[in-house]
Amino acid sequence: MHRIYNQTSAAEQKRLLEEENKLSTGYAAFVIAGEGENLIRHAQQMTKSDFAVYFQGLGQQMNLPWATGTRSHWLYYFLQLDAGDVVVVPEGHHFHLFKVTNGPQVEPAIAQAHDIGFVVTVKPLDMVVPTKRQLGPALTSILKFRGTDLKLTGQSVTDVQALLTPSQETQASEPSQKDIAQMQAALLKMPEKQYHQLIAHYLTQLGATEIIFPAISQLPTTDEPSAAADVIAVFRKLGAVVFVHAQQDDGVVDEAGIQKMVAYQYTTFEKFDTFVPIKWFVTTGHLPEEEDEAVGYVQENRVQVLQNTDLAERLVIAGISL
Repeated sequence: MHRIYNQTSAAEQKRLLEEENKLSTGYAAFVIAGEGENLIRHAQQMTKSDFAVYFQGLGQQMNLPWATGTRSHWLYYFLQLDAGDVVVVPEGHHFHLFKVTNGPQVEPAIAQAHDIGFVVTVKPLDMVVPTKRQLGPALTSILKFRGTDLKLTGQSVTDVQALLTPSQETQASEPSQKDIAQMQAALLKMPEKQYHQLIAHYLTQLGATEIIFPAISQLPTTDEPSAAADVIAVFRKLGAVVFVHAQQDDGVVDEAGIQKMVAYQYTTFEKFDTFVPIKWFVTTGHLPEEEDEAVGYVQENRVQVLQNTDLAERLVIAGISL
């Protein structure tokens, strides 16, 4: 997946895609310094972790404080694109699919005028336009990723492939914005205990065979109190367990809430070592745009972030009423 989300060059990136069939990304400083070809070569030869070390070291030499490990991962995924790869490109509440026709190249001329350093040539693909209900949880979760690049695996790849095959199935109706708004208002006003119980009810509908409320049961954990799970849902048939940290925030999530989100990726739980851990960080507020890198980082570390009306929409789609 590649998200066009560069505040200084988004317009030019969209123009390149629409007029020249070029999918682009930033990092122009490296290209201007003559390091573009080296970055492409290293990304195609190194592991992600080794490339991160190289990228950050080069960033320090060039005095680029934004050249972080997380951003190295995003560039690594982009520079690994090859002919034949399919790329999901989100746009607003929708997305498009493209097939790569040529691997990554540097764009020195464009880099001088815009923060665009690398491009891949693509062609648009015909696809089924799905409703949100038809997307499935795996691809829905991926589309909420706030970073710029992510490599899809598992069920999300299957979901994308299904969109390339015409389907005659009747499309399910979209949830109404009025219903979502009413559910969101109710989530903000309800007592914390009821809020947690509603999330537990939703997880039960998804197939959870056991629900635990750690604050009530005092289940031993090795996590920090500031990043504790409020609801634990065990899916024994799947061999997985979902740990939910849930906040009721109205408006922009404050700094304390952001720190809880960052800390949550390091939270570990005893007694569930034999299960696949899945973490949800749920808030009824919305995270500020300047925290996109933090959101992208925790999502890359297997924490699914549900914010603003995400939970309300899921509850409405599931047919849960209050």
